[in-house]
Amino acid sequence: MRPYALETTPAPLLLLTGMVSLQFGSAFAKRLFEETGPTGATLLRLLIAAALLCLLSRPAPRLLLRHRRLLLPYGAVFAVMQFAFYEATSRLPLGVVVTLEFSGPLLLAALTSRRALDRLWVALAGIGLLVLGGTKGMDDPVGLAASLLTGAALTGYILLGARVGRAVPGGSGLALGLTVAAVLALPTAPALGLPSPGVLLDPGVLGFAFAVAVLTTVVPFSLEFAALRRLPPRVFAVLSTVEPVIAALVGLALLGERLSWVQWAAVLCVVGAAVGTGRAADMSPDPPLAPSDRSPSRKNGVPL
Repeated sequence: MRPYALETTPAPLLLLTGMVSLQFGSAFAKRLFEETGPTGATLLRLLIAAALLCLLSRPAPRLLLRHRRLLLPYGAVFAVMQFAFYEATSRLPLGVVVTLEFSGPLLLAALTSRRALDRLWVALAGIGLLVLGGTKGMDDPVGLAASLLTGAALTGYILLGARVGRAVPGGSGLALGLTVAAVLALPTAPALGLPSPGVLLDPGVLGFAFAVAVLTTVVPFSLEFAALRRLPPRVFAVLSTVEPVIAALVGLALLGERLSWVQWAAVLCVVGAAVGTGRAADMSPDPPLAPSDRSPSRKNGVPL
């Protein structure tokens, strides 16, 4: 999409398009697991996405040295988040994993808010998460643990991403952080289980992984960054709460992952709690952040 089109397209539409792209990419990644496993898919996605973002933003290498105390943990958290997310989605439905992932940001909202109403919303989300974890088909402890680890990593990514966005100009912080994540993934991935190099370097696999990297990184981050130029952060937070629903619908359409009515009710509890938290926050509005004050990360500041 050309810069002029990005500026004239309504910001909420850009954000929603980015979320749809992200979840479509995540669904395609699940199909990639058949060839590479979740670890191989994570490694390819990180390497390709880092290369693409570095080509697009062309960050100065000196920025990595200057801001290493921020960028190194930022990249490490991103790597953990990606490995955990793909491991979780290899075991559980996509909509369930994205819903459980919300546990991290919602817990952060409860801990940082002084409003009793926010704690009630988070309690509602907690009920939804407990119900979701106890439903049929959710008896995979590794999948559940990986989903919750994704939420914890997402929380760290949000906190660090805000600081990186203020310290590093433009999209350089994201590109360098993703580069750190890719470098850390290289020695980590073999310990988690990788297919043979011939599988990872197969042209068909690489083409599929390239599509996943574009759909889950380049497209959503570019659209989100353009939207954040014109969208107040609290509106962004409310709009982002529809992502579990988008993930569930994409999982149903592309992967045949059907959720029971109890699981749908649990998903909507979490979405409703997140919307309620965002609307309550609008009672004490903050001025919109400039693009340089916020990192281009999904969901209240975070990727999957």
